[in-house]
Amino acid sequence: MNQIIKAAELLRKSNKILVLTGAGMSTESGLKDFRSKDGLASTLYEGYYPEELLSRSFFYHNPSLFYQYLKEKINVAGFSPNKGHLTLAKWENTLNMTIITQNIDMLHQKAGSKNALELHGTLATATCTNCGSKKPLREIFKDGYDCPCGGIYKPDIVLYDEEVTLIHRAFTLAEEADLLLVLGTSLKVYPAASIPEVFGLRNKSMIIINRDATPYEHHYNVTEIHDGIGATLERINKLI
Repeated sequence: MNQIIKAAELLRKSNKILVLTGAGMSTESGLKDFRSKDGLASTLYEGYYPEELLSRSFFYHNPSLFYQYLKEKINVAGFSPNKGHLTLAKWENTLNMTIITQNIDMLHQKAGSKNALELHGTLATATCTNCGSKKPLREIFKDGYDCPCGGIYKPDIVLYDEEVTLIHRAFTLAEEADLLLVLGTSLKVYPAASIPEVFGLRNKSMIIINRDATPYEHHYNVTEIHDGIGATLERINKLI
């Protein structure tokens, strides 16, 4: 059976769909990813690797350089949702579907999705480490990270050397779902890479749309499509 037809049939028949999105979902909007050959992780910045710059310890040690890097390299202002984001938002109205995203760019929400669990947090806001007040990150970029209370604002994202606390909620959603749709991730970075394992493929199906092959490519319950996400979801949508 054609993979597009099979994917559409699986989505149509499922009662509870869980969608997991990774960097490949956002690169179609023009954002740079982190771990690909030309991704941000491969380039030094002021003599530091991004994984060090974006760590909790570095944030407290050198918040000025941390925010400089964040503003120059991780700033998502001006980027818009792509066809993939918009298709998922549309499906939320007709399918019982929840999104777990590894992305911090808010593009799912901008597309209109209301059921998106942001596993690694969001670049929308920052929280004072002392008094707990919140502020839009764009204002931090403009006005500085110092809080009037004497604390400093920390962006609401999960930094390296911090725990991904929402992974437990993600695992519960995975256990409850009867179909897993994976978009734009190679499923090699943990803890998110554990979601298919927790979901369980013995009696359930998984659809993967990703440019490169994943470790699940040849699994008997997996339909893996190596193509663009937006274009593929549009083709599937016509059959649902």
